[in-house]
Amino acid sequence: FINIVLESFGNKELLGGIKSLINNPYIFLCNTLIIASTLSLGVVFRRFQNFWIGIVSTCWIALGSINYILLCNRVLPLTAYDLRMIDVIPFIVKKYLSPFSLAVTCLCIVVALVGLFVAFFRALETPRKKTDLKVPVIFLTIMTAITFGNLKYAVSAGILEKRFHELSKSFIKNGFAYSFVTSITDNGVDKVDGYSKELIDSIVGKFVESDSKDVKTPNIIFVQMESFFDLNALNCVKFSTNPVTNFTKLASDNASGLITVPVIGAGTANTEFEVVTGMRIADFGAGEYPYKTVLKDTPCESMARNLKNHGYKSHFIHNYKGGFYGRNNVYSKLGYDYFYSIEYMTGYERNENGWAKDKILLRYIDESLNSTKGADFVTAVSVQGHGEYGGKTHFTRHVTVTQCDDKSMHRAYEYYANQIYEMDQFIGELVDMVSKRDEETILVVYGDHLPSLELKNEDLKNRNIYQTDYFIWNNIGLEYADENLNAYQIGSKILGSLNVTDGVINSCHQNYRNDKQYLYKLQALEYDVLYGEKFAYGGESPYSASKMKVNCRKMKINGMERKKGSQTLYVVNGEGFTDKSYVRVGYMIVPTKYISEYALQFRCDIEDLELPISVWEKDVGNSNKYLWDSENLKKEE
Repeated sequence: FINIVLESFGNKELLGGIKSLINNPYIFLCNTLIIASTLSLGVVFRRFQNFWIGIVSTCWIALGSINYILLCNRVLPLTAYDLRMIDVIPFIVKKYLSPFSLAVTCLCIVVALVGLFVAFFRALETPRKKTDLKVPVIFLTIMTAITFGNLKYAVSAGILEKRFHELSKSFIKNGFAYSFVTSITDNGVDKVDGYSKELIDSIVGKFVESDSKDVKTPNIIFVQMESFFDLNALNCVKFSTNPVTNFTKLASDNASGLITVPVIGAGTANTEFEVVTGMRIADFGAGEYPYKTVLKDTPCESMARNLKNHGYKSHFIHNYKGGFYGRNNVYSKLGYDYFYSIEYMTGYERNENGWAKDKILLRYIDESLNSTKGADFVTAVSVQGHGEYGGKTHFTRHVTVTQCDDKSMHRAYEYYANQIYEMDQFIGELVDMVSKRDEETILVVYGDHLPSLELKNEDLKNRNIYQTDYFIWNNIGLEYADENLNAYQIGSKILGSLNVTDGVINSCHQNYRNDKQYLYKLQALEYDVLYGEKFAYGGESPYSASKMKVNCRKMKINGMERKKGSQTLYVVNGEGFTDKSYVRVGYMIVPTKYISEYALQFRCDIEDLELPISVWEKDVGNSNKYLWDSENLKKEE
């Protein structure tokens, strides 16, 4: 029964579980055995057997319910790696559940808890009996052997998949229970057959170090657009006007093509990971987010590191929370110098979904380019195009939907198209801004994945659901070929055009892309540098976490005054303040109110303020960690 419920949730059909049983009885049996194995531990706890069955059943049904909620709002199913992102549960609840749905969910949780409490206390009331564990242990042994034997046979026979290359389809094909358990046990990059020092030496032996005389050093800007693609590729929807006029023209006038990304509907960080590192998500575990696993502790190669050798300063800019996907920690492992997130931005607008509009990125890209004298590498990740798309009525309509094959999706497409229209305006303004700077620049713009609008391959012209669009603009006369790329290849394409051959992953793409063993060699290097013996580096990684500075804008105090009519309220005037800024009087933190980036109001009961006044900011990932103060008070003091 539990398995039928899980499969119904996974297929988003009332009778989806019954269909799975009829269409794939053996796969259904394998999933049932997994669930039965977790339930069967109850035979050992005879007194608490019902309580154990209740807990396990509740857990399975809860996982299935969460999977259903996610599938209704994105394309990717629930994996074990999603559970590691417990810090974003409030965000998920707010974005994915309506007030009614939240109320129903809370009611179900209460009912489940009451049922478990009743089962537990009834078990306590049951008289203790001396039981023989021989039979339960034999039963568990047989049950475990049958379960693992079936799974091993099913995997070896190709009935069940060992590696999930297309997550959403794999979960439906293999069943939720098996797929979810696989996502727990399957992580990291598998060691390739024949892994050895000789193998790695033979791969890297072809690599050549960059000659600094030949390396070009223009500014490089990568902009990853949330849920962005060329809407003219839709078969199922027509619009009153082209929603992406700027993108259409720029793609036509410059090198462009389709970019294959590893996710659809969600999972922005994994596209980001492929572009920045050149590594392939398909080589990692099912549903794995390297940002939440290996990169939490392991510094690794990235475009930022490869360019650092040639005098570049690197900046990461994102108009959403810095702690999401652990970016505020991960980007130091990737060697970035500066990190900017929404907590340290001012003057931005929000759309009807509460996402910051992308045009705010213009200001911070410009500031990043101005902040250093030499060449800059900027990675900007946008957020405006994020769902949820349905149910929105109060928004500015630049574009209207004139035809939609699925009438129930009309409103969702219209809201989405208007967000994309505004994002396209941002792209046009960005190119205009960069053109006027009179600095050598390469700009790469691409979409991170398709939106969560239940798109299928047949809804799209000459592409599949894992392909978005990109273009490469530059003002230094570089000519790039129009071609379709994977996300993990686009970085090496740009670095190669500048004669930058640093980094073993980058060099792998540049040397072996047309090799028959290209992906085998790439996986061998990924395993070696992240999990193996680091033969490619001579046995020891050359990388360590950078001393990344969060928020590179300078705060400055210009003056302070007491608010008229008050004995305890004061205003600090200055520059660079955000709503994360706060005032200290001496070493005492005082209540602070953000007024604007030029003023902060604070309350202090001390009559004569002779102590030094300083302004500090809180870290995006840790509200108790203080970043840096104003120029009026040194950190050491």
